[in-house]
Amino acid sequence: MRVVNTRHVYPLNYAGNLFWLIFFAIFWPPLGAFLFIKNARFVKNDSTFYLRYRGSWCWVIFWAILFFPIAVILIALCGVDVIEEK
Repeated sequence: MRVVNTRHVYPLNYAGNLFWLIFFAIFWPPLGAFLFIKNARFVKNDSTFYLRYRGSWCWVIFWAILFFPIAVILIALCGVDVIEEK
């Protein structure tokens, strides 16, 4: 008997609730985009990369619901770090 181990890791993972991502992507796309940015994980080799916002996500989500260009400006002003986990 021959044992074959095939390992393929899909390069994109989502760490949040998929229901809310799909729901808001359909009914309020700006909020869906910010949820995706907040919870997306990119996998390359043995490393996982994700974005960490330096401010409060509550304010970003609030402004994404009310008036999403302010949320984009808020992210640009406070900054985002790219985090790598092994």
